[in-house]
Amino acid sequence: MSFARISALATRIIRQILRDRRTLALIFLVPIAVMSLLYFVLTTTSSTHTLALVRPTGVESDRVNALIDKLLSGTDKLKVISIRTDQVDATLEHGDADAAVIFPADFAQQMAANQHPTVQTVLEGSDSTVASAMRDLTDGLTRQLGVALLALRQQEQQALPNPGTAALPFTVQAPRYLHGGPEYTFNDSIAPVFIGIFSFFFVFLLTSVAFLRERSQGTIERVMVSPLKRTELVIGYICGFTIFALVQSLVTLLFVIFALHVHYSGNLALVFLISVLLTVGSVNLGIFLSTFARNEFQVIQFIPLVFGVQVFLSGIFWPIAQLPQVLQPVSYILPLTYANDALRSVMLKGSGPGEITTQLTALLIFALAMILLSTLTMRREVA
Repeated sequence: MSFARISALATRIIRQILRDRRTLALIFLVPIAVMSLLYFVLTTTSSTHTLALVRPTGVESDRVNALIDKLLSGTDKLKVISIRTDQVDATLEHGDADAAVIFPADFAQQMAANQHPTVQTVLEGSDSTVASAMRDLTDGLTRQLGVALLALRQQEQQALPNPGTAALPFTVQAPRYLHGGPEYTFNDSIAPVFIGIFSFFFVFLLTSVAFLRERSQGTIERVMVSPLKRTELVIGYICGFTIFALVQSLVTLLFVIFALHVHYSGNLALVFLISVLLTVGSVNLGIFLSTFARNEFQVIQFIPLVFGVQVFLSGIFWPIAQLPQVLQPVSYILPLTYANDALRSVMLKGSGPGEITTQLTALLIFALAMILLSTLTMRREVA
């Protein structure tokens, strides 16, 4: 074994990496940038939930409202808003609240008359984790309120029974779900996100590496000898990659729905349309960025920038409204933001095309912009 030969080989590799500035950035700068972004998001993002209350009205209800406010004051990361009964569904639909508790307007009067009023809970339901947490919170709130009111009544009547063992002075209906239902699980709420991720990431990686090989192996130059025109060559490459990518998206969607038995509410054709727009954009993004790489390793260097940032900022783990304000404008220029929002709206809320027009438009603009960039790139390649 020759130490000199080993040293010479190691030195060559070190010098080769030192001459590649992008590799040095991938090794030293990208991890720092990604970890800084993740740290910033984790330390400044708040997972605050909002509870909407339809409060009882009238002077007789002042004590009830005071008790509700006292019980909710000790709940961390909970925002409470007051609305009217006719605003419940719209408030939940627009994302202004995660759940609502509806007290009858004459709640106090009914209790005073021993009429056992009914309290209703409505859950937004599109995120099963949030829905479960809000259901536990509202159950706890109504239980504690009932015990407190029962204790006050027994105190006024100078009764001695333990209020914790007595029946509550009002009835709590089973929660109504605006979207989804109690059968929806965490897998159901996360499935639309992964459909979007797979449609974007694997297609981008496949296309960028495949087109890089077409360039590095001289295939493009050999094809140029054929009677194909430049326009035909460009369209042929784009169509070839796109068709394969669309088949992959379709297989992913069908597997999620029929093999994994994920619950969904909307039209699967609309889900596939969203995947198509994202896939077309991803294919052409891969073609465009592959021209800035000389080998497969340099293609991988794009992954933290193209994919990593979108995972953190596209609303996958945290709602965009809860991200730091300085990062929110970045979120709204990422295609995965609109794809995730559209897929969740269709699969979890049953939204139609009219309700996701903004998201579809954004994905269409992304796809057309990437087609333009990839076309210009390929024209330069074959020129």
